[in-house]
Order: sequence, then C-alpha cells, then structure tokens
Amino acid sequence: MDKLENLKKLKQLLDDGALSEKECVEMKIQILSKTNNEKESIQNLNVTKKGTEQNGILTISFSGQWFLFDAKTKLFVNDDLHCTHSTKQGFNVRIPIITDKISIKVVLASIKSTLYELQELDKSKNYTLGLIYDTAWGKYSNKFNITENG
Repeated sequence: MDKLENLKKLKQLLDDGALSEKECVEMKIQILSKTNNEKESIQNLNVTKKGTEQNGILTISFSGQWFLFDAKTKLFVNDDLHCTHSTKQGFNVRIPIITDKISIKVVLASIKSTLYELQELDKSKNYTLGLIYDTAWGKYSNKFNITENG
C-alpha cells in the first residue's frame, strides 16, 4: 500500500471510532515518515474493526450552544483524548462499546469538565447519550439522556 491508501484507511478508522485522535496523529506521523522503498509494513494499520462490527456503538450527541466565540469541547473516553469538536455547532460522535463500563469526560474550553460514568452497558446493543448544556453553571450538565437503540 502506498502512503495515500494508508492515510485513507487511517481516516476511515478514525471516522468509525476505532481510533482516538491521539492514536491517529501518531500513526499519521509514522506513515508520513516512511520512505517509498521501505518494505516494512505499518503494523498499526492492521487494526481490525472487531469492536465496531460485533459490538454496539455509543453515540454521543450535542445539538450545540450559542456562544459569542466558539469554545471547543474535548471528549475523553476512558481517560484518552478521543476528539475535539465545536460547542457552538454541536457534534455527533460514535464510540464502539468494548466493555460494559465507559468513562466519558467532556471538557469545555479546557476549563470546565463533566464526567459521565456509564456502567452495565450491553456490549451488543447501541446507545445514544444526549448531552445537555447547563447555562446556570456554564458547563455540560451532570444530567444526560441515554437511550438504548437495540
């Protein structure tokens, strides 16, 4: 595979939620640092999507909140940075359910954070976690909506 194909595959894994942003950046650097005549394959791209095909998906959604200036929201899944999104525009993130417990930390503008501990998840089902912004406290509310999708 050439570099372009590897980068496309890497992007797809990121979009599917099989990789965090941190892992994606590290692997991208590794791909771009390889020379064309190296025969060594990039083993990290052999990540299978076993978690996304057999296991359920947790979809975290936020419809957005008006701000004069856009603040970024960082999502940490089990203490690893998963992605960063616009708080103003909202977001919709898919995370494969690999274990029955998931820790979601939502950090607003690198200042205010809210931690959600999800337990007793059925790994074969899909869930939607709807986040709510608390205008009184200026952060994501400790209350949330979680629904089972099947």
